[in-house]
Amino acid sequence: MPWSLAHAVVDLMPHESHASSDPTHAALRRAGVMTRRGFLAMGTLAAVGCASSTTVSRLPDPVLRSVNKPAVCPPVLPAKPRDFDFLHARQDWSRGVAVPALMNPMLPPRWITLHHDGMSPFQAKDQFSAAARIEVIRVSHRNKGWGDIGYHYVIDRGGRVWEGRDLKWQGAHVKDHNEGNIGICCLGNFDEQSPSVAQLDAVERMVSCLMERHRVPVNRVRSHQEWQGARTACPGRSLQREFMSMRRQELSRVTVPGTART
Repeated sequence: MPWSLAHAVVDLMPHESHASSDPTHAALRRAGVMTRRGFLAMGTLAAVGCASSTTVSRLPDPVLRSVNKPAVCPPVLPAKPRDFDFLHARQDWSRGVAVPALMNPMLPPRWITLHHDGMSPFQAKDQFSAAARIEVIRVSHRNKGWGDIGYHYVIDRGGRVWEGRDLKWQGAHVKDHNEGNIGICCLGNFDEQSPSVAQLDAVERMVSCLMERHRVPVNRVRSHQEWQGARTACPGRSLQREFMSMRRQELSRVTVPGTART
């Protein structure tokens, strides 16, 4: 196989182990919304969901970001069906519905975890290509018997934030640690590429807003690989490096009223 799946196999819930490459390629055939260019871009796809690539000889270059950005959260957040006014609704990408019988109710959020999709490198920034890739992930997760895509939010390279699994349902993204844990996935494989500036800005904005809304302190904001017992490279070397810097410099300044940093 072109890249290792070892960490992915051992690092999901017992009933949510990674599927083999055949169901994933079946998912690609069924997704239907992919363009020819989208299929070519995913030609090396072998599995979906925080899978790591083989070791590469050179770490992707750091991403230069401006730290002088406007306020990240709107002063008044809208009511359902959208948690935040900048989100792209689920119906903008999904061709299927969730199966509540296969999911558990979400506990009050106490953690936020960042992932990459770990598939083949993904450079497209247009909305159509991003929606198609998210649908591929959803179909693959459903083929494993899960009730829906495992992540609550997905961030593409154009800086869009997409609704994934409804936050009223527990996610499926960190083995043994999904309770009260909000899962965010960035499209791309960040062992083999760097996140875009727009993508990093969207990560900061989304995580900051979630921290404020759910009163999650910065020391409860993690990447997948930082969880105890997690044997994974997710979210990839370049995104891990950028995320650690972001957490130290920007996210540490997010005001979380009434929450002790424990």
